[in-house]
Amino acid sequence: MSKVKLYLSQHKSAVTVIIGVIAVVLIVLVVGYKQSGDKQQPKIVTTDTINNAQALSKSINVTPDTAVQIQREIQHTKEPAATYYLQASDVKTAAKQTQQSINNNSKTLPTVVTEKSDRTAVVANEQQQKVDVYKINLNKAHKIKAGITVIDDKSYATVGYQAGRFEGMAHFKSDGKIKGATALYTVAEW
Repeated sequence: MSKVKLYLSQHKSAVTVIIGVIAVVLIVLVVGYKQSGDKQQPKIVTTDTINNAQALSKSINVTPDTAVQIQREIQHTKEPAATYYLQASDVKTAAKQTQQSINNNSKTLPTVVTEKSDRTAVVANEQQQKVDVYKINLNKAHKIKAGITVIDDKSYATVGYQAGRFEGMAHFKSDGKIKGATALYTVAEW
C-alpha cells in the first residue's frame, strides 16, 4: 500500500491527467448512450420534409448538418429499406401504425425494418399513397480517443482524434509536456 502511495505522489500530474481523461471518456459514453436511445426511435416525416434540410432538422430533432447527411444517405440508397401497404384511412394513419409496429418490434414487419440503425425514418408518401421506411446509418467521421501508452516501462497519457480515415495522437509526459505524437491512416474498414 505504501508503494502505491509513493508512486501516486511521485507521478501526481500523470495520475491527474489520466483521471481527467477517464472522466471525459465516461461523460462522452454516458451522453452517447442517452442520445442513442432517441436515435433508435422511428420518426414520421413527409416526402416534402425529406427534401428540405431545415424542415427535416426540426422534424426529427437533429442538427442541420446531420439532416443534410440523412438526406444524402436517403438519396444514396434511392430505395427505402421497405415499402408496404396497410389498411388505413389515410397515409398519415398508416405511417403512425408503422411507427408503432417498429416500436413494438412487430413480427408482421419485414426483418429489415426492425434492424438497428442510427436513424429510422417512416415517410408518409402521400403522392404515391404508400409508407416508406428508411434505415439510416450515419458516418461517424469524428472521434476523440483517450488512453495510455507504455514505452520502456514508462506510461504516458494519450489523447487522439480521428477524422474519417486519419487519426492523430499526442503522448504526454507526467509533467504535462508532449513526449511525442503518432499519425495513423486507416487503410481498410468494415
